Amino acid sequence: MKKLLLQTSAFVAAGLLANGAHAQTASTDQPIQMRLGGQYYTGAAAMISQDDQPGEAGYKRQPTGFQDYFLIRFMGSTTFSNGITAGVFTRLNAFSAPNGTVNTSNGFQSSNNTTIKDSYIYLKNAQSWGEVRIGDDSDVRRNDAVGANAGVTGDQNIGANSSDIYFSGSPVFNLTTLNLDGRGTKIVYYSPTIAGFHFGASYTPDKAGGHTNGPGNIGDNNGPTDNQTNGLTPSYLNNASAYNYWSLTTGWNGTVGPVKAAWTAGYSTASRKGACSSKVALGNDAAGTLGNPTDCLLTSTNNADPHVYNTGFQVNYGPWELGFDYELSQGIPGGLMSGYQQAIALKSNELINKNSDLNISYTVGAIRMGAEWSRGEFEGITGDLTNIKRAAINDVIQVGATYSVGPGVNIAGLIQQTLYDPNGAYVPNGSNFTPGNGGVPANNNVYAKSYNSTALIMETSFKW
Repeated sequence: MKKLLLQTSAFVAAGLLANGAHAQTASTDQPIQMRLGGQYYTGAAAMISQDDQPGEAGYKRQPTGFQDYFLIRFMGSTTFSNGITAGVFTRLNAFSAPNGTVNTSNGFQSSNNTTIKDSYIYLKNAQSWGEVRIGDDSDVRRNDAVGANAGVTGDQNIGANSSDIYFSGSPVFNLTTLNLDGRGTKIVYYSPTIAGFHFGASYTPDKAGGHTNGPGNIGDNNGPTDNQTNGLTPSYLNNASAYNYWSLTTGWNGTVGPVKAAWTAGYSTASRKGACSSKVALGNDAAGTLGNPTDCLLTSTNNADPHVYNTGFQVNYGPWELGFDYELSQGIPGGLMSGYQQAIALKSNELINKNSDLNISYTVGAIRMGAEWSRGEFEGITGDLTNIKRAAINDVIQVGATYSVGPGVNIAGLIQQTLYDPNGAYVPNGSNFTPGNGGVPANNNVYAKSYNSTALIMETSFKW
């Protein structure tokens, strides 16, 4: 209901702007036109060689695997007589995942992998004042980033620098477009393009708040066990690690002779507040000693503000395409991704992660040949608190080709080498791992061990 009201309000406002600017009747405006789009990716891989001895990352893991990624887009827009466009965009992440339920304090809710990925309304006039969005969307730094769409497939949804279709076996994965605010409900502005330059800004009060997500999840929504009363603004004491996310981006695109080029740079940050493991009653502080509440342990350790910096460029010259994208993240709550546990960052010693991607392709007819090199450097990932700045390095190298079967339908074949180097990371409890059952050390730490693999990959994509 809330989103429907927001859409209705935006369309009414757009109509007022249109009539006010041109003193014309609504009959000159066009009704909303709805469109449907989407994309489906699927891939198969075989690890023809990998480190899979007891205690290593590949131990007892299936050497073959399949993955898929399915998105459906619902788009609607209308352009008024004064040139202003009002629209709505919704993207559904539609996986065929097993369905189930999870407990909430007010009952049960569905738990599956079919979710709304983006959902926002917008007003824009690209030639005069730009575009304004309100809703669930990635921050402007991530949306604007370029440099990751060359390589074998020309699409970051699959490849060596992707979180969607990605085969590796390494204990970590590389990604140059971290979504810091998790598509929280936000306000977004993109400027018009002037002499090739543009600017963007976005603000998100709460990473997960502002939208409903099933029974018992209203108001400050941070998971199925958090069910604050509807209408409350985000709480600093309820399961969220940061608030007040904001992002900036700028860039240039144009042509220099026969060369088409694009460049972007962006920055994102938030205010770190710590996180409570359970809901705190209204008006109360977090548990602590009498007269000395802990406020969820807001110490210098968990109050380090996160920062993300990104820059990239894309160059097209005839059949050649070259891209480069770089991202540095610092002080990310809980680490970059759920795939591993990163050591806690000290405020005076915040962990820094660096991800870069270099990609090139050459297209002749229906065949695109390409190569890609992705590198991730992760400080503190091995848990070595005595030398927390030492970074493990994860390199992924791909070469291959894509064949365009027809409009929107592609088949790709690749060979991939993954090289993970802990960079001399420590071994806990002395100089050796302690033996455990089945030959795997009881204090095993896969992040402190090197990993190599070679994979043969085939992928198919459909876009409409």
